[in-house]
Amino acid sequence: MPSKVVGSIAIDTVPLPDRAVRVSLPAKVAYDLKAFQKVQASILDRLGCAACCSGWDIRFDVVRSYAVDEKLNLREVVGGGVIIDG
Repeated sequence: MPSKVVGSIAIDTVPLPDRAVRVSLPAKVAYDLKAFQKVQASILDRLGCAACCSGWDIRFDVVRSYAVDEKLNLREVVGGGVIIDG
């Protein structure tokens, strides 16, 4: 026998704020555990809780974009800008 609906459920239709955070890392940092943990702690501190990342969608991307100037200097590109040192 099918169950009977006794009440109703209110579904919140107000969207939650975007909780995605994008962090671009050079490979040298991404593949060094201590350096990565230092970056992670810094990001978490800026998000308001250095002890956890609950409620945040943190997306760590390894830089795979590069720019070369007229002197053939190779630089990593992050978010449309160029990293000068590193």
